[in-house]
Amino acid sequence: MTLDEKILELRKASGISQEQLAEQLNVSRQSVSKWELGNAVPDVSKIILLSELFSVTTDELLKKRINDVESTSKDNSRKSTLTIEEIMKSNIADKHITMGFVSVIIGLVMLVLEFLFLPLFGRMHKEQTNGDGYFIDFIRYSKVQPMPIIFTITFIIIIFGALFMLKGYKYKKKS
Repeated sequence: MTLDEKILELRKASGISQEQLAEQLNVSRQSVSKWELGNAVPDVSKIILLSELFSVTTDELLKKRINDVESTSKDNSRKSTLTIEEIMKSNIADKHITMGFVSVIIGLVMLVLEFLFLPLFGRMHKEQTNGDGYFIDFIRYSKVQPMPIIFTITFIIIIFGALFMLKGYKYKKKS
């Protein structure tokens, strides 16, 4: 696979447009288009930026075959090769893991904030009922609407984040 094909596949696998890639590399969109069509070759500094952006080595970008680090065993040693498709899938798995982790963290922060704001909600509820029905135990307000809905949404965010992380880790383990 040639450099132009690799740039095109890695860009598409990352889900970014030519304009977005050009902006990140500080070049024009036409330059990226020329690279992908094979009409031009990026200079060395742009190849280094491409390798960092797509999480591949410069060797993987420039060589016709992408060779992984040589692994040795007791009896024999062999080279394993990675294809661009495997690298793309690995990058997608990394994105799932990152997105899941961020979702779980956001959900946990939301949950802590919800519990911290229960006393405030209790005071607001007291004002709305003219002082009648004020609970001393603020946890009781977690059962007063809209708190059950808010807690449910928070738990759904945490669960979906955990599922995304598991999906990413499962795929990484498989490949």
